[in-house]
Amino acid sequence: MTKRWMAFAAGLLAFALAGCAQPPVTATTDVTEPDDSAAGSYKACLITDAGSASDGSPAQQAISGLDRAQRELGIETNSVTADSAADYPRVLQSLVDAQCSIVVALGSGMADSVEAAAKTNTDVQFALVDATPNTAPPNLRPVLFSTHESSFLAGYLAAARSASGKVGVFGALSVPAVTIYMDGFVQGVDYYNQAKGAQVQALGWDLAAQTGTFVRSDAAPYQDPAAGRVAAEALTAQGADVIMAVAGDSGTGALQLAADSGTLKVIWTDTNGCLTEAVACDQQLGSVVKDRGSAVYELIRADKDGRNASGVFTAALRNDGTALVEARDGDFGADLTAELDRIAKDIIDGSISVTSPSAIG
Repeated sequence: MTKRWMAFAAGLLAFALAGCAQPPVTATTDVTEPDDSAAGSYKACLITDAGSASDGSPAQQAISGLDRAQRELGIETNSVTADSAADYPRVLQSLVDAQCSIVVALGSGMADSVEAAAKTNTDVQFALVDATPNTAPPNLRPVLFSTHESSFLAGYLAAARSASGKVGVFGALSVPAVTIYMDGFVQGVDYYNQAKGAQVQALGWDLAAQTGTFVRSDAAPYQDPAAGRVAAEALTAQGADVIMAVAGDSGTGALQLAADSGTLKVIWTDTNGCLTEAVACDQQLGSVVKDRGSAVYELIRADKDGRNASGVFTAALRNDGTALVEARDGDFGADLTAELDRIAKDIIDGSISVTSPSAIG
């Protein structure tokens, strides 16, 4: 693993272990008071869902970013958990009443409530992590992730590690939050073929037509492991021996298929699979992650410094908002690690262009 990936993965593990030591999350407020050196009266606040702060989860990542902001920026922080969706408006208003300088909310489930709160409280800055409101007022900033960049690295890795010359990807639904991963993955495979004169085939996603393989579960496409396994089997039946699953918990079906086959490897997405799906770490080749902790920290730092303009805040490779982690060089050697490092740098400086019609910002 590269130093950058090692540091990032270690950071995720650290806050995951810290989360294990915390009592169960309740609908209470956790306020950290700054010392006398605190930066003025700046106060950053976070709202998460009840029961969502498990090891390595998006909520736990966001909390870690808030904690980092308190430590490194010397500010006051306030973390609140809402019991239910019906509770969102009340909790959001309580943060406004607590004189928060910025209110950060996590996930699409809060989008409508955050949008309403921002329109009502125009003198307070709001941010919505990993979701887009219907209409964003000037004081509401969406935080979105350029996961097509880190998925490009995953596609290159998959192509390099494939013995069959066929790799695959499947998603939960044909929505931008999913297809952005698939776009990057296929481009990474294509780049490997160009660089190596290879002919690795990417199954499951047609980049030009924007069509591909998805979980067939109308009721719960993100929470249906059996349907996820069926999607993975459709790819392995065509010869794929490395698969990236962009399907939430449905992706565990691919992990089970990998465990049963003994040869299939899976690339996890969204979170570090070796934390959130630790029992199946051996079946994973790596994880394409959204580092919500880094995104929350960078967002708060920008706002505190007066740099938080309206519009999308993009969490990308350049600011550690997304990454390929748990890609262990013990599995494939230092040469491939160096190649992935170089490619990441080339994406950051613009030498390599990774595009997606699903990307915003």
